[in-house]
Amino acid sequence: MKHTLYIIIAAILLSMPSFAQDARNRSTETIVQDVLALVPIQTQADFNNEMQPLVSAAPKSITMLAAMLKPAAERVNAKVEYAIHGAVAFAGTNEQWAAKVREGLKQAIAAQSDKDAKQFLENELRLLSKEEDVTYITPQATTIYAKAYNKLVNLGSNAGKEIVKTVKSKDHALRMQALKFATAQGLATDELAANVTKKYKSFSEEIKCDVLNWLGDNKVKSQKALLEEVAAAGDKPAKAAIEALGKIGGEDAQKVLIDQLGGPNDAEAFRALCSFPDKLNLLEPLKAATGEKKLSLLKLASARHYTEAASDIFALTPDKTYGAAALEALPGVITPDMAKIAIGALAVARETKDIPKWQKVASASLQTLSADDQYKEISQFMKVPQLPNKERIYPLLAATGTDASVADLEKIGDAAAIEALGKSTNYKAANALLAAAKKGNESALKNYVNLVNTKEGSLDSRSAKLSEAFELAKSTANKKEILSKLAGTPTRNAFLLAGKQLDDKELGYTAATACKDIISKTTEDIEYDVAKANLEKCINIFKATGDADDGYAVDALRQKLSEMKPVEPYVLSDEEKKQGFELLFDGTNLDNFVGNKVGYVPINGCINVTANYGNESNLYTKKEYRDFVFRFEFCFLRPGVNNGVGIRTPMGVDAAYNGMCEVQILDHDDPIYAGLREYQVHGSVYGVIPAKRIKHKPLGEWSEEEIRVKGNHITVTVNGEVIVDGDIKEACKGHNVAPDGSDNNPYTVDHHNHPGMFNKTGHIGFLGHGAGLKFRAVRVLDLNRKK
Repeated sequence: MKHTLYIIIAAILLSMPSFAQDARNRSTETIVQDVLALVPIQTQADFNNEMQPLVSAAPKSITMLAAMLKPAAERVNAKVEYAIHGAVAFAGTNEQWAAKVREGLKQAIAAQSDKDAKQFLENELRLLSKEEDVTYITPQATTIYAKAYNKLVNLGSNAGKEIVKTVKSKDHALRMQALKFATAQGLATDELAANVTKKYKSFSEEIKCDVLNWLGDNKVKSQKALLEEVAAAGDKPAKAAIEALGKIGGEDAQKVLIDQLGGPNDAEAFRALCSFPDKLNLLEPLKAATGEKKLSLLKLASARHYTEAASDIFALTPDKTYGAAALEALPGVITPDMAKIAIGALAVARETKDIPKWQKVASASLQTLSADDQYKEISQFMKVPQLPNKERIYPLLAATGTDASVADLEKIGDAAAIEALGKSTNYKAANALLAAAKKGNESALKNYVNLVNTKEGSLDSRSAKLSEAFELAKSTANKKEILSKLAGTPTRNAFLLAGKQLDDKELGYTAATACKDIISKTTEDIEYDVAKANLEKCINIFKATGDADDGYAVDALRQKLSEMKPVEPYVLSDEEKKQGFELLFDGTNLDNFVGNKVGYVPINGCINVTANYGNESNLYTKKEYRDFVFRFEFCFLRPGVNNGVGIRTPMGVDAAYNGMCEVQILDHDDPIYAGLREYQVHGSVYGVIPAKRIKHKPLGEWSEEEIRVKGNHITVTVNGEVIVDGDIKEACKGHNVAPDGSDNNPYTVDHHNHPGMFNKTGHIGFLGHGAGLKFRAVRVLDLNRKK
């Protein structure tokens, strides 16, 4: 039986919204005092804002409040009781909060000596209790609410008379308990409603409101006559009756509510009609109404998307009295068949202040059409030579997001077109925006940055484009905006750019926030010395603010610093030293290499690869080799990584063809390589000798590879497994190029010519094909060295 009450309470409490954590860094004592200072809280928003920190601070906040309760005879408990009851109601939206408030109430009851205060607290606990908590409430101190509720439960379906009797009580909580019991038990019948309202005129104003609200909640149609009569008055019960009629619905209720528009109950009637359960009939009332009532009906038509009135409302727009209101209402009612007149009206609008409003109307008229159909509708106007003010239509064109709209605006190219392009969601608009930004258009730069940030999926590309934008930015506002976008682009390059701004007085804090966010999210390596120096600067910046959130940032960065360690240089094993291996990369520098040292960067003991495809994107050994054993470790950081090792290759050529060969480095397990040819898998001598396909280790794990070259023979071993062991000359039957001089070589697997295949010497090179790869422990044994 008790369980039913908990269901009723839960239904009430769950209808309330939950809110985010308080960020004011107040003590519990301050939170309690702030709540009491505002009681009674006037608005729902203020109530939510104050109750959230109060329940979050429970159980301490509740026990503090309870300790303030005085004997009932002193009549000074109103504010404290309000605060406790508010906390109980609000906590019901979140079980974590509810548990904390329950614990506070239990502690307060145990500590309370005043009988009335204890009963109040027990009743509050009952409202918020789970079944297992009920036994906590002392049997000898059962409250009037518990007694009344148990009596209703025992009467069951015969509780009508008791409900009618209780409704007359001066105790609001007791009344509401009875009325809600009737609702929960299905007792809110026409008969009970008639008995409840029998003595309506003798009720106090408060009781009248409770009863009227109950009638509305239960949609008791039999009492509509009473509700309509009460709604015509201007007191508090009238407002309750209006709300009830809005819930019940019906043509008669609709007429009563429309009659209230423009009068003292306008706001209540408007809200009721906005949520009215039946279709509204507003055409005739709108035509007949004048003054404030007509203004309210215009807003209502828009709020209810009453499209039947679209033409009538459009016709009102020139009216001196109602034109402004009609223009505001049009977006809510206008339909696609009126798009042409809406766009035309936008083009000829005389008042500058009305142009954004007409743009909103025109946009609303198009919103149900497809993007292509929107473009067709708008582009018709762009072709009319005599149409004035075409620049007003540019934003509509851009909003379609079509390729054609971008092309049109880019072709127009004036300031208005570029400004409109900034509102496009089509990434193709970025090029025109960037071009304008390079000419000093800061607005275009801002729009370019927003487009790149939302549309560029590649972290590397986004980071590069935002970095380029930062170099173009002139205003501090734009620079801060770009830094904030870089905070969500966790790459090494973004961290380095943000780090360079840490000493700037205007940008330092924003840059520090970006560095903090990047270092916490990035999977890329960042040089230890650079990261350490930047994070130490960030800590000093955050410490200087004294803000609580910045204090957490300092703690997080200190933790990050404690986890960072400088890398010890790699050294050859004793065995490799005896064999004569040379260490090409020990983790500290690229002194043994030439070529692209921007796309290949030594970071924390590894060569980090960001190089794109192209002969100029390769890294080569300084020395040339004939026969050798080349060993290294590699690690894929992202799916689909592609690179390669050039063998006996000149610099600046395609090693796969003009070198002896290219040995593939490829994450061939990635789905993007589903159609991969056999001679392209990892370890293959590209286009000449296919490798045995291996299963790569998971991303982030290291693999070992050895490439042995002697004469025309090449052996590739990965993690101890030989995957290539063959002679390139035998593989192509001695024909590295087509015998007939054509480009089609039938003797190679890929049917291409490989003119450099029989090179006697050349460099060893890492061949760039994009980011997401690391190398380490790179060493070579020159088999032709002089001993």
